[in-house]
Amino acid sequence: MRRILLSILLLAISLGQFTTVQGQSAADLQNLQNIDIDNLTPDQMSQLIQKLESSGMSEEQLVQMAKMRGMSDTDITKLRGKILQAQASESTSPAMSGARTRTNPMEGDAQVEQLMSPMESINSAKNGIDDSLKIYDQGLEVFGLKFFRASKLTFEPNLNVPSPANYTLGPGDELYIDIWGASEQNYQVTVSPEGSIRVPSIGPIFVNGLKMEEAKTKIIARLKKIYSTIGRSSFADVTLGQIRTISIHVIGQVHKPGTYSLTSFGTVFNALYNAGGPTINGSLRQIEVYRERELISTLDAYEFFIKGLGENTTLKDQDVVIVKPYINRVRFQGEIKRPAAYELKEGETFGDLLNFAGGFAKNAYSGTLNVIRAESNFRVVKSIAPEERSTFVMKNGDEIVVPTISTEFKSRVTIEGPVLNPGQYELTEGLTLVDLLKKADGLRGDTFMERAVIIRRNDDFSLSNLAFDPKKIIAGSDNMLLQNNDVIRFESIYSMREAYNITIEGEVLKPGTLGYAKDMTVEDMIYRSGGFKESAARSFVEVARRTHPDSTSDANKSAEIFNFPISKDLSLSAEASNFKLQPFDLVVIRKSPFFQEQEIVEVEGETKFPGKYSLERKDERISSLLERSGGLTNYAYAKGATLIRRTEYYKTPHNGNVRDAEGNIIADVKVDDDASEIRRQDLTYRFRKEGFSLSDSLEIFRQQEAIGINLEKIIESPGSKYDLILRKGDILSIPRLFQTVRVRGEVLYPSNIQHNKGSGFKHYISSAGGFDQRAKKSKSYAIYANGSAAQTQSFLWFRDYPQVEPGMEIVVPKKPEKQPLSPQAWVAMASSIATIALIVSQIVSK
Repeated sequence: MRRILLSILLLAISLGQFTTVQGQSAADLQNLQNIDIDNLTPDQMSQLIQKLESSGMSEEQLVQMAKMRGMSDTDITKLRGKILQAQASESTSPAMSGARTRTNPMEGDAQVEQLMSPMESINSAKNGIDDSLKIYDQGLEVFGLKFFRASKLTFEPNLNVPSPANYTLGPGDELYIDIWGASEQNYQVTVSPEGSIRVPSIGPIFVNGLKMEEAKTKIIARLKKIYSTIGRSSFADVTLGQIRTISIHVIGQVHKPGTYSLTSFGTVFNALYNAGGPTINGSLRQIEVYRERELISTLDAYEFFIKGLGENTTLKDQDVVIVKPYINRVRFQGEIKRPAAYELKEGETFGDLLNFAGGFAKNAYSGTLNVIRAESNFRVVKSIAPEERSTFVMKNGDEIVVPTISTEFKSRVTIEGPVLNPGQYELTEGLTLVDLLKKADGLRGDTFMERAVIIRRNDDFSLSNLAFDPKKIIAGSDNMLLQNNDVIRFESIYSMREAYNITIEGEVLKPGTLGYAKDMTVEDMIYRSGGFKESAARSFVEVARRTHPDSTSDANKSAEIFNFPISKDLSLSAEASNFKLQPFDLVVIRKSPFFQEQEIVEVEGETKFPGKYSLERKDERISSLLERSGGLTNYAYAKGATLIRRTEYYKTPHNGNVRDAEGNIIADVKVDDDASEIRRQDLTYRFRKEGFSLSDSLEIFRQQEAIGINLEKIIESPGSKYDLILRKGDILSIPRLFQTVRVRGEVLYPSNIQHNKGSGFKHYISSAGGFDQRAKKSKSYAIYANGSAAQTQSFLWFRDYPQVEPGMEIVVPKKPEKQPLSPQAWVAMASSIATIALIVSQIVSK
C-alpha cells in the first residue's frame, strides 16, 4: 500500500494543476484555501493520483510546497480522506485490480474517520506516517489502540489537588512553609540536588526520599528551635508547590520510543500517551515498569478500558516502561456489541473474550459457536457449546463470527382481515381457531361469513389452503387445531365487491363522485354537492341507472332513465323524495337553455374607448362593437384592422374532482378541453401517418388566428357580408397608421422601407437590394396589415405584382433545391433513350 502522507501531499501540491485543467485562471492557484475540497469527485481524485505519482518529488519538497501554497492542516486531513476513499474504490474495482493493490482491503473511509486524530494527521504531514499508527488488523479494529489515537484523551494528572500525604519528595520539588499566629513568616524553598532544603537561621534539612507527611513533621520540628511559640500561640504548615520533572524511558512496541519528561505525578498512561501508544503489534495486557533494573509493576490496560480500574503506577525518575509484542490476539466480530481484535492472556477463555466485547447484541445467535483456528499447519473448526464458554481456552489467531439469529418464527400464528385485533399471536399448546378468535376479540360486522381460509406451511415449505365456514366456528359446531406459522385470513364483504359510488354531473357546485350511503335520495346528493349553480335547469333532474346483469327484459337497453321535477330550494316531489339511489347511479343536472354567461370580446388599438366588452346579442357584429367603443381615432389605420379569433384547438380549462362518502375531495385534477385535445391528437396522427414532420405542422395547432377584415367597407355598410358576427374571445385590433413596408426573404438586404404613395412592388424590391439569385420571383407574395395575403400573378413573360400599401410585408420565397442526378440515374436515362431509339428505328424500317 502506498504511503498515506505521499498521497496527501501530492494532492495538495497539484491541486493548482487540476484547477487549471478545469478552466480557472493562474491567479486562483495562489491560495489553495479557495479550493472546494468537499466536492472533488472520486474520478477526479483517481486522475490526480495517477498524475501525482509520476511527479518524482521527494516528501520534504512536497511538504514545503504545500505550506507555500497555503495548505492548512485541516485541509490536509480532508484531502487525506478523499485520497483513501479513491484508493479504496480503485482497489475493489475489477478494472483496477491489476494496477493497484492494497494490503488491507478494509482501509478506506473507516480509517479516515477513526484511524487518526486531527492532531495526528497534522503531525503525520510533518513527520511522515508509518504502520505504527495503524489500528486495524486486516480490516478489524484492534481494541484499545484508539484510546491512544484520540486527541482529547491525554491522561494528564490533575495538579490542582491538595498535597498527597504519600508523595515522595525529591530534587526539584518546591515547598511552601507558612508560620502564622504570634509569629508570622513564610518560606519558599526548593529541594536541592543533594536532597535538602535550606531555611534561613536553621540550616539544611534533608528531605529526599521522605513522604510528604514525614517531611512536614521533620521541618516543623526544626522550626521550633527558632520559633518556640509553634504549638502554643503560633502555627506552622508545609505544602507542596511546584513539583519536579522526571525523565521516563518508553521503549518497545510504541509509536515513538524515547525518553520523555513528565511531572512527578506522571503515570504509566501518561508515558504511553506521550509515546503515541502501542503499535498494532504491541501488547496492551502486559506493559512492564522497571525501576533500578527491577520489575515493579505490570499494567493491564484492559482493566482501565473496561472496568476503569487497573494499576496505573506513579512513575519515578529514570523508570523504564516496556511494551512488548502481543502474544495472543483473536478476531471477534458479528452480532456483538464491540467487534474488534482482542488481546488475550494465556489461559483466558471465551467467557473473558465475551466480557471484553460487551456481550452479545440483541440479534445474536446464542447457541453453539464455531472458532476458526490454525492447528498443525491447517485451519480447523472448533465448536463452543453454551455450557463450555467459561472453560474454552482461546489461542492466538482464533477467529469467531457470531451469526444473526434465524428469521424463522417459532410458536407463532397470524390472523388477518376484519378482526378487531389482527396481528401475530403466540401458538400455545392445543391452541384452536376458536381460542385465537377470542384472543383477537372476535370478528367485525363486515366479515364475509361464507368462507375463510387458513394458509398453512408444510414441512417441505410448500403451502396448503384450508377453507372453513366462519359461521360454524362462531357457533362452536366446528373447530380447527392450529399449527406453527398458520395464517388465518378473513375477508370483508366490501373487499369482495366493486366499490359502491354515485356520480353527479352537470350544474352543481361540486360535481364528482361520492361514496354510496344507504337510503340516499336525489336531494341528498344535490345537497352534498353544494347545491345548484345559477345555470341549472330546475325543471327536471335525470338519474341513469345500470341495468341489472341478470335482466333479460330488453337486451338493447343500456341504462334505465328516471326524471324528476326539481325546485330551487331542493324540495322534490313525493315521487322524488321516495326514490332511493343505488350504487353506480349517475345523477345529471341539466343546464338551462335560457341561461347565458356574458361573452367577452376586446377592442385594442386606435379607438376612443379600447378595452373589453360583453356581447349584447348573439348576432352582434363588428360595426356594433366599433360604435360602442367610440369609433376610430384620427390616427387609426382602418386598412390594417384585424380580427383575432380562437381556433378549434383553443383549450378551455375546467376542474374535476373525486370525493369520498363523507364528501371530502380526494382528487382534484385540472383537465384541458377534451374536444380540442381530441382534434389535436387526431391531426397529429394523420401527419405522422403521411410522413410529415410534426414540427412543420405546429402552425396547425395555434389557439388563435388573425382574420383579415375590410374595416372600411364595414364602416360604410354595417350589417353587410364584410361585417362579421362576433364570437366569445374575439379581439378587434386596430393599429396606428403605418409608414413603412417590410421586405424579407430572398433579397440582398431585407429591411423596412419607407412607404411612398405610388411606388410599385418592384420599387421596394430594388430598395432591398433586388432579388437574390436564389429568389423564386414568380411566387413572391404580400401580407397586408389586416392579415390578408396576395400572390404575384404570372402570364407568359408578364407578372402582375400585388398592390403595395403601408404596413404590408413583402415575402420573396426561395427556389427549391434541385437534386443532381446520380450516375445510376444517368445510366438508366441513357438506357431508356437507347431503347426508345431502337424501337423507333425498327418502326421506321418497316
